[in-house]
Amino acid sequence: MENGAIATFGGKIIEVGPAPGLRSRYLAEITDYGDSILCPALINTHSHLELSPLRWRLSPGGPFADWVRSLIKARDLIRPEEWEPAICRAIKEMQQNGIIAVGDVGNLDVVPGFASGKDGIRPFRGVFFQEIICPVPNGAEEEIPLGPSFPRKRITEPMGILGPSFHYALSAHAPYSVAPQVLKAIKAWDQDHGMPFSVHVAESEEEIEFLQGGHGPIKELMQEKGHWPLNYDLPKTSPVKYLETLGLLDRHTVCVHCVHVDRDDISILAKTGAGVCLCPRSNVFLGVGVPPVSEFHASGIPLALGTDSLASNDRLSIFAEMASLSKLAPGLPPEAIFRAGTYGGARALGISEELGSLDKGKAAIFLSVASGPIGNRDVMEFLVHEGDKGLGDWV
Repeated sequence: MENGAIATFGGKIIEVGPAPGLRSRYLAEITDYGDSILCPALINTHSHLELSPLRWRLSPGGPFADWVRSLIKARDLIRPEEWEPAICRAIKEMQQNGIIAVGDVGNLDVVPGFASGKDGIRPFRGVFFQEIICPVPNGAEEEIPLGPSFPRKRITEPMGILGPSFHYALSAHAPYSVAPQVLKAIKAWDQDHGMPFSVHVAESEEEIEFLQGGHGPIKELMQEKGHWPLNYDLPKTSPVKYLETLGLLDRHTVCVHCVHVDRDDISILAKTGAGVCLCPRSNVFLGVGVPPVSEFHASGIPLALGTDSLASNDRLSIFAEMASLSKLAPGLPPEAIFRAGTYGGARALGISEELGSLDKGKAAIFLSVASGPIGNRDVMEFLVHEGDKGLGDWV
Protein backbone atom coordinates (compact mmCIF):
# COMPACT_ATOMS: atom_id res chain seq x y z
CA MET A 1 0.00 0.00 0.00
CA GLU A 2 1.71 3.16 -1.20
CA ASN A 3 1.52 6.08 1.24
CA GLY A 4 -0.08 3.77 3.77
CA ALA A 5 -0.42 4.32 7.50
CA ILE A 6 -0.97 2.27 10.65
CA ALA A 7 -3.00 3.63 13.55
CA THR A 8 -2.11 2.17 16.94
CA PHE A 9 -3.52 2.55 20.43
CA GLY A 10 -2.88 0.73 23.68
CA GLY A 11 -0.29 -1.56 22.13
CA LYS A 12 -2.63 -2.75 19.36
CA ILE A 13 -3.16 -1.93 15.70
CA ILE A 14 -6.58 -0.29 15.36
CA GLU A 15 -6.58 0.47 11.64
CA VAL A 16 -4.44 0.15 8.50
CA GLY A 17 -5.15 2.23 5.39
CA PRO A 18 -4.17 5.16 3.20
CA ALA A 19 -2.46 7.87 5.25
CA PRO A 20 -4.77 10.78 4.28
CA GLY A 21 -7.83 8.89 5.50
CA LEU A 22 -6.27 7.90 8.81
CA ARG A 23 -5.01 11.45 9.42
CA SER A 24 -8.56 12.76 8.99
CA ARG A 25 -10.06 10.23 11.39
CA TYR A 26 -7.58 10.31 14.27
CA LEU A 27 -6.18 13.10 16.39
CA ALA A 28 -2.82 11.49 17.11
CA GLU A 29 0.93 11.82 17.12
CA ILE A 30 2.22 11.14 13.61
CA THR A 31 5.58 9.62 12.68
CA ASP A 32 6.58 9.80 9.01
CA TYR A 33 9.04 7.08 7.98
CA GLY A 34 9.64 8.53 4.51
CA ASP A 35 10.83 6.13 1.83
CA SER A 36 10.51 3.06 4.03
CA ILE A 37 8.46 -0.11 4.15
CA LEU A 38 6.41 -0.84 7.24
CA CYS A 39 6.00 -4.59 7.49
CA PRO A 40 5.31 -7.34 10.03
CA ALA A 41 8.15 -8.48 12.26
CA LEU A 42 9.65 -11.85 11.32
CA ILE A 43 9.04 -15.28 12.87
CA ASN A 44 11.82 -17.85 13.35
CA THR A 45 9.69 -21.00 13.43
CA HIS A 46 12.50 -23.46 14.17
CA SER A 47 15.68 -22.93 16.15
CA HIS A 48 17.73 -24.60 18.90
CA LEU A 49 18.94 -21.82 21.17
CA GLU A 50 20.63 -24.23 23.57
CA LEU A 51 23.13 -25.05 20.81
CA SER A 52 24.22 -21.40 20.47
CA PRO A 53 27.60 -22.05 22.18
CA LEU A 54 28.49 -24.31 19.22
CA ARG A 55 28.70 -21.50 16.68
CA TRP A 56 31.52 -22.19 14.18
CA ARG A 57 32.62 -25.30 16.10
CA LEU A 58 31.24 -27.98 13.77
CA SER A 59 31.82 -28.78 10.12
CA PRO A 60 29.60 -30.88 7.87
CA GLY A 61 30.77 -33.85 5.90
CA GLY A 62 30.07 -37.53 5.55
CA PRO A 63 26.86 -39.29 6.57
CA PHE A 64 24.16 -37.36 8.41
CA ALA A 65 24.50 -39.79 11.34
CA ASP A 66 28.15 -38.72 11.72
CA TRP A 67 27.00 -35.12 12.01
CA VAL A 68 24.58 -36.16 14.77
CA ARG A 69 27.44 -37.91 16.60
CA SER A 70 29.60 -34.80 16.35
CA LEU A 71 26.77 -32.62 17.56
CA ILE A 72 26.09 -34.78 20.62
CA LYS A 73 29.78 -34.90 21.50
CA ALA A 74 30.22 -31.15 21.10
CA ARG A 75 27.13 -30.36 23.16
CA ASP A 76 28.37 -32.56 25.98
CA LEU A 77 31.60 -30.51 26.07
CA ILE A 78 29.87 -27.16 26.53
CA ARG A 79 30.93 -25.61 29.84
CA PRO A 80 28.15 -24.46 32.21
CA GLU A 81 29.31 -20.84 32.10
CA GLU A 82 28.97 -20.79 28.28
CA TRP A 83 25.21 -21.37 28.08
CA GLU A 84 23.63 -18.12 29.16
CA PRO A 85 25.96 -15.62 27.43
CA ALA A 86 25.72 -17.51 24.13
CA ILE A 87 21.93 -17.81 24.30
CA CYS A 88 21.52 -14.17 25.27
CA ARG A 89 23.66 -13.15 22.29
CA ALA A 90 21.57 -15.40 20.02
CA ILE A 91 18.29 -13.89 21.22
CA LYS A 92 19.66 -10.36 20.80
CA GLU A 93 20.92 -11.23 17.31
CA MET A 94 17.48 -12.44 16.30
CA GLN A 95 15.85 -9.28 17.58
CA GLN A 96 18.42 -7.13 15.77
CA ASN A 97 17.47 -9.04 12.60
CA GLY A 98 13.79 -8.20 12.97
CA ILE A 99 12.64 -11.47 14.57
CA ILE A 100 9.82 -11.01 17.07
CA ALA A 101 9.11 -14.65 17.97
CA VAL A 102 10.75 -18.08 17.84
CA GLY A 103 9.85 -21.73 17.94
CA ASP A 104 12.72 -22.94 20.09
CA VAL A 105 13.43 -26.66 20.43
CA GLY A 106 15.47 -27.96 23.35
CA ASN A 107 16.40 -31.19 25.09
CA LEU A 108 17.75 -29.42 28.16
CA ASP A 109 16.28 -26.87 30.55
CA VAL A 110 18.79 -24.08 29.93
CA VAL A 111 16.42 -21.87 27.90
CA PRO A 112 13.35 -22.05 30.18
CA GLY A 113 15.64 -21.48 33.14
CA PHE A 114 16.25 -17.81 32.27
CA ALA A 115 13.71 -17.01 29.54
CA SER A 116 11.98 -14.37 31.67
CA GLY A 117 15.10 -12.37 32.58
CA LYS A 118 14.98 -8.60 32.96
CA ASP A 119 18.03 -7.47 31.00
CA GLY A 120 16.10 -5.84 28.17
CA ILE A 121 16.24 -8.68 25.62
CA ARG A 122 13.84 -11.08 27.34
CA PRO A 123 11.20 -12.36 27.74
CA PHE A 124 11.04 -13.53 24.16
CA ARG A 125 7.85 -14.48 22.34
CA GLY A 126 6.89 -17.77 20.81
CA VAL A 127 6.97 -21.40 21.90
CA PHE A 128 9.53 -23.49 23.74
CA PHE A 129 9.29 -27.09 22.48
CA GLN A 130 10.61 -29.59 25.02
CA GLU A 131 12.04 -32.19 22.65
CA ILE A 132 11.68 -35.88 23.43
CA ILE A 133 13.92 -38.62 22.04
CA CYS A 134 12.65 -42.09 22.89
CA PRO A 135 13.34 -44.76 20.22
CA VAL A 136 12.56 -47.67 22.55
CA PRO A 137 9.98 -46.85 25.23
CA ASN A 138 11.31 -49.34 27.77
CA GLY A 139 10.66 -47.74 31.12
CA ALA A 140 8.98 -44.78 29.42
CA GLU A 141 6.67 -44.50 32.42
CA GLU A 142 9.66 -43.02 34.25
CA GLU A 143 10.59 -40.59 31.50
CA ILE A 144 7.63 -39.04 29.71
CA PRO A 145 4.83 -36.91 31.19
CA LEU A 146 2.17 -38.04 28.73
CA GLY A 147 -1.28 -39.34 29.49
CA PRO A 148 -2.46 -41.80 32.16
CA SER A 149 0.17 -44.37 31.16
CA PHE A 150 3.01 -41.85 31.45
CA PRO A 151 3.00 -40.04 34.81
CA ARG A 152 4.82 -36.70 34.83
CA LYS A 153 8.16 -37.30 36.59
CA ARG A 154 11.09 -36.03 34.57
CA ILE A 155 9.70 -33.04 32.67
CA THR A 156 7.64 -30.33 34.32
CA GLU A 157 5.84 -27.53 32.53
CA PRO A 158 7.78 -24.28 33.11
CA MET A 159 4.73 -22.12 32.45
CA GLY A 160 5.53 -19.62 35.19
CA ILE A 161 9.20 -19.43 34.20
CA LEU A 162 8.58 -18.77 30.52
CA GLY A 163 6.23 -15.85 30.96
CA PRO A 164 2.93 -14.95 29.26
CA SER A 165 4.30 -14.58 25.72
CA PHE A 166 6.61 -17.63 25.59
CA HIS A 167 4.54 -20.79 25.67
CA TYR A 168 5.44 -24.41 26.43
CA ALA A 169 4.85 -27.47 24.26
CA LEU A 170 6.27 -30.94 23.72
CA SER A 171 7.87 -32.01 20.46
CA ALA A 172 9.14 -35.25 19.00
CA HIS A 173 12.66 -35.29 17.60
CA ALA A 174 11.93 -37.36 14.48
CA PRO A 175 9.93 -40.38 13.27
CA TYR A 176 13.03 -42.59 13.54
CA SER A 177 14.04 -41.49 17.05
CA VAL A 178 10.69 -41.68 18.85
CA ALA A 179 8.61 -44.84 19.25
CA PRO A 180 5.16 -44.74 17.59
CA GLN A 181 3.18 -44.89 20.85
CA VAL A 182 5.26 -42.04 22.22
CA LEU A 183 4.78 -39.99 19.04
CA LYS A 184 1.02 -40.32 19.48
CA ALA A 185 1.22 -39.46 23.16
CA ILE A 186 3.23 -36.28 22.46
CA LYS A 187 0.72 -35.20 19.83
CA ALA A 188 -2.14 -35.88 22.25
CA TRP A 189 -0.48 -33.78 24.97
CA ASP A 190 0.00 -30.84 22.61
CA GLN A 191 -3.55 -31.17 21.35
CA ASP A 192 -4.96 -31.21 24.88
CA HIS A 193 -3.00 -28.07 25.73
CA GLY A 194 -3.86 -26.21 22.52
CA MET A 195 -0.26 -26.20 21.32
CA PRO A 196 1.34 -27.02 17.94
CA PHE A 197 3.13 -30.33 17.40
CA SER A 198 6.63 -29.98 15.89
CA VAL A 199 8.78 -32.80 14.48
CA HIS A 200 11.84 -33.07 12.21
CA VAL A 201 10.70 -34.91 9.06
CA ALA A 202 12.63 -36.32 6.08
CA GLU A 203 15.75 -34.25 6.71
CA SER A 204 18.18 -36.81 5.29
CA GLU A 205 18.25 -39.76 2.91
CA GLU A 206 19.50 -41.88 5.81
CA GLU A 207 16.19 -41.33 7.62
CA ILE A 208 14.31 -42.72 4.61
CA GLU A 209 16.70 -45.67 4.38
CA PHE A 210 16.22 -46.54 8.04
CA LEU A 211 12.43 -46.26 8.17
CA GLN A 212 11.95 -48.23 4.97
CA GLY A 213 14.50 -50.98 5.52
CA GLY A 214 15.88 -50.81 9.04
CA HIS A 215 19.49 -50.45 7.96
CA GLY A 216 22.14 -47.84 7.23
CA PRO A 217 24.04 -45.28 9.34
CA ILE A 218 21.06 -44.47 11.56
CA LYS A 219 20.74 -48.11 12.58
CA GLU A 220 24.43 -48.08 13.51
CA LEU A 221 23.86 -44.95 15.60
CA MET A 222 20.91 -46.62 17.33
CA GLN A 223 23.05 -49.62 18.17
CA GLU A 224 25.80 -47.42 19.61
CA LYS A 225 23.27 -45.67 21.86
CA GLY A 226 21.73 -48.94 23.06
CA HIS A 227 18.43 -48.38 21.24
CA TRP A 228 18.52 -51.57 19.18
CA PRO A 229 16.66 -53.81 18.60
CA LEU A 230 13.40 -51.88 18.56
CA ASN A 231 10.35 -53.40 20.21
CA TYR A 232 8.07 -52.46 17.31
CA ASP A 233 8.11 -52.93 13.54
CA LEU A 234 9.48 -50.18 11.34
CA PRO A 235 6.85 -48.73 8.97
CA LYS A 236 8.67 -49.57 5.71
CA THR A 237 7.38 -46.35 4.21
CA SER A 238 8.27 -42.66 4.04
CA PRO A 239 8.34 -40.48 7.16
CA VAL A 240 5.34 -38.46 5.96
CA LYS A 241 3.24 -41.55 5.22
CA TYR A 242 4.28 -43.01 8.58
CA LEU A 243 3.12 -39.91 10.47
CA GLU A 244 -0.16 -40.00 8.55
CA THR A 245 -0.84 -43.61 9.52
CA LEU A 246 -0.30 -42.63 13.16
CA GLY A 247 -2.86 -39.82 12.82
CA LEU A 248 -0.33 -37.08 13.59
CA LEU A 249 -0.78 -34.78 10.60
CA ASP A 250 -3.23 -31.88 10.79
CA ARG A 251 -3.18 -28.08 10.61
CA HIS A 252 -1.51 -27.93 14.03
CA THR A 253 1.47 -30.06 12.95
CA VAL A 254 4.76 -28.44 11.91
CA CYS A 255 6.93 -30.73 9.76
CA VAL A 256 10.46 -29.31 9.86
CA HIS A 257 12.76 -29.66 6.81
CA CYS A 258 10.84 -32.10 4.51
CA VAL A 259 13.80 -32.30 2.13
CA HIS A 260 13.29 -35.87 0.92
CA VAL A 261 9.62 -36.17 0.02
CA ASP A 262 7.85 -37.47 -3.08
CA ARG A 263 4.57 -36.55 -4.79
CA ASP A 264 2.54 -38.83 -2.54
CA ASP A 265 4.07 -37.18 0.52
CA ILE A 266 3.23 -33.73 -0.83
CA SER A 267 -0.35 -34.82 -1.47
CA ILE A 268 -0.63 -36.10 2.11
CA LEU A 269 0.70 -32.85 3.55
CA ALA A 270 -1.71 -30.83 1.42
CA LYS A 271 -4.67 -33.07 2.31
CA THR A 272 -4.05 -33.00 6.05
CA GLY A 273 -3.28 -29.28 6.26
CA ALA A 274 0.08 -29.88 7.95
CA GLY A 275 2.59 -27.08 7.59
CA VAL A 276 6.22 -27.28 6.50
CA CYS A 277 8.99 -25.26 8.12
CA LEU A 278 11.90 -24.77 5.73
CA CYS A 279 15.46 -24.26 6.98
CA PRO A 280 17.30 -23.67 3.68
CA ARG A 281 20.66 -22.41 4.96
CA SER A 282 21.00 -25.29 7.45
CA ASN A 283 20.13 -27.79 4.73
CA VAL A 284 22.83 -26.32 2.48
CA PHE A 285 25.41 -26.37 5.29
CA LEU A 286 24.72 -30.03 6.05
CA GLY A 287 24.50 -30.98 2.38
CA VAL A 288 21.25 -32.89 2.84
CA GLY A 289 19.57 -31.51 -0.26
CA VAL A 290 16.92 -28.98 -1.30
CA PRO A 291 13.22 -29.48 -0.50
CA PRO A 292 10.68 -29.25 -3.38
CA VAL A 293 9.54 -25.80 -2.30
CA SER A 294 7.74 -24.84 -5.52
CA GLU A 295 5.72 -28.05 -5.34
CA PHE A 296 4.81 -27.31 -1.73
CA HIS A 297 3.61 -23.85 -2.70
CA ALA A 298 1.68 -25.09 -5.75
CA SER A 299 -0.08 -27.65 -3.55
CA GLY A 300 -1.18 -25.01 -1.07
CA ILE A 301 0.93 -26.35 1.81
CA PRO A 302 1.43 -23.66 4.48
CA LEU A 303 5.11 -22.69 4.62
CA ALA A 304 7.19 -21.20 7.41
CA LEU A 305 10.89 -20.42 7.79
CA GLY A 306 13.45 -21.31 10.46
CA THR A 307 17.16 -20.82 10.97
CA ASP A 308 17.80 -24.11 12.79
CA SER A 309 20.69 -23.76 15.25
CA LEU A 310 24.04 -22.00 15.24
CA ALA A 311 25.58 -25.48 15.07
CA SER A 312 24.44 -25.66 11.42
CA ASN A 313 24.04 -21.99 10.54
CA ASP A 314 26.25 -18.94 10.93
CA ARG A 315 23.38 -16.46 11.19
CA LEU A 316 20.05 -16.25 13.00
CA SER A 317 18.38 -14.19 10.29
CA ILE A 318 15.08 -14.88 8.57
CA PHE A 319 16.03 -12.23 6.00
CA ALA A 320 19.05 -14.43 5.13
CA GLU A 321 16.78 -17.50 4.94
CA MET A 322 14.41 -15.67 2.59
CA ALA A 323 17.26 -14.65 0.27
CA SER A 324 18.64 -18.19 0.28
CA LEU A 325 15.22 -19.71 -0.41
CA SER A 326 14.75 -17.37 -3.36
CA LYS A 327 17.97 -18.69 -4.92
CA LEU A 328 17.15 -22.34 -4.21
CA ALA A 329 13.58 -22.02 -5.52
CA PRO A 330 13.72 -19.29 -8.19
CA GLY A 331 10.15 -19.99 -9.30
CA LEU A 332 8.73 -19.18 -5.89
CA PRO A 333 7.06 -15.73 -5.81
CA PRO A 334 8.65 -13.27 -3.38
CA GLU A 335 5.21 -12.75 -1.82
CA ALA A 336 5.14 -16.44 -0.84
CA ILE A 337 8.66 -16.24 0.60
CA PHE A 338 7.89 -13.15 2.69
CA ARG A 339 4.63 -14.70 3.88
CA ALA A 340 6.56 -17.80 5.04
CA GLY A 341 8.85 -15.58 7.11
CA THR A 342 5.97 -13.71 8.75
CA TYR A 343 2.38 -14.97 8.79
CA GLY A 344 3.42 -18.54 7.94
CA GLY A 345 5.56 -18.73 11.06
CA ALA A 346 2.90 -17.14 13.25
CA ARG A 347 0.35 -19.64 11.98
CA ALA A 348 2.69 -22.57 12.60
CA LEU A 349 3.34 -21.49 16.20
CA GLY A 350 -0.30 -20.73 16.92
CA ILE A 351 0.28 -17.00 17.48
CA SER A 352 -1.25 -15.57 14.28
CA GLU A 353 -3.96 -13.75 16.23
CA GLU A 354 -1.25 -11.52 17.67
CA LEU A 355 1.59 -11.47 15.11
CA GLY A 356 2.45 -12.19 11.48
CA SER A 357 0.59 -9.46 9.61
CA LEU A 358 -0.49 -5.83 9.90
CA ASP A 359 -4.13 -6.27 10.82
CA LYS A 360 -6.57 -4.69 13.20
CA GLY A 361 -6.29 -6.12 16.71
CA LYS A 362 -2.76 -7.44 16.36
CA ALA A 363 0.24 -6.32 18.39
CA ALA A 364 1.46 -2.85 17.45
CA ILE A 365 5.07 -3.88 16.96
CA PHE A 366 6.51 -4.07 13.45
CA LEU A 367 9.50 -3.20 11.29
CA SER A 368 10.58 -0.13 9.38
CA VAL A 369 12.81 -1.01 6.41
CA ALA A 370 14.48 1.85 4.54
CA SER A 371 13.95 1.16 0.83
CA GLY A 372 14.39 4.41 -1.00
CA PRO A 373 11.83 5.42 -3.65
CA ILE A 374 10.73 2.06 -5.10
CA GLY A 375 7.45 1.08 -6.74
CA ASN A 376 4.82 -1.19 -5.22
CA ARG A 377 5.75 -4.02 -7.58
CA ASP A 378 9.28 -4.08 -6.18
CA VAL A 379 8.44 -4.07 -2.49
CA MET A 380 8.36 -7.83 -1.90
CA GLU A 381 11.41 -8.42 -4.06
CA PHE A 382 13.28 -5.77 -2.07
CA LEU A 383 12.27 -7.27 1.29
CA VAL A 384 13.37 -10.76 0.28
CA HIS A 385 16.74 -9.75 -1.14
CA GLU A 386 17.65 -6.44 0.53
CA GLY A 387 15.48 -6.22 3.63
CA ASP A 388 18.24 -6.76 6.16
CA LYS A 389 20.30 -3.92 4.68
CA GLY A 390 17.56 -1.37 5.26
CA LEU A 391 16.30 -2.64 8.59
CA GLY A 392 15.92 0.22 11.02
CA ASP A 393 14.58 0.47 14.53
CA TRP A 394 11.54 -1.46 15.70
CA VAL A 395 8.26 0.45 15.55
